[in-house]
Amino acid sequence: MRNRTIALLVDASVIVEAGDTSGSLSQGWEALRLGRTLFIMKSILDRKDLSWPRDMIGYGAQVLEDVEPLIEALPAGDSTAVSF
Repeated sequence: MRNRTIALLVDASVIVEAGDTSGSLSQGWEALRLGRTLFIMKSILDRKDLSWPRDMIGYGAQVLEDVEPLIEALPAGDSTAVSF
């Protein structure tokens, strides 16, 4: 419930690091389900032991390599609308 609530409150979420059982994954899936922007750090894609990053990208998550796409996903002037 907490992860769904956070996904509802923010304009964009960023998964920086998460294992297969991380609560961040629940929030990420909720964000995608709700049509919210979800970014996954590029460094996570390099991990061969994780399959969820590619699954989430298949459902619309975006790979984050630099901060510009993240800034563009925020409403103008609102730097508090992102959940890390």
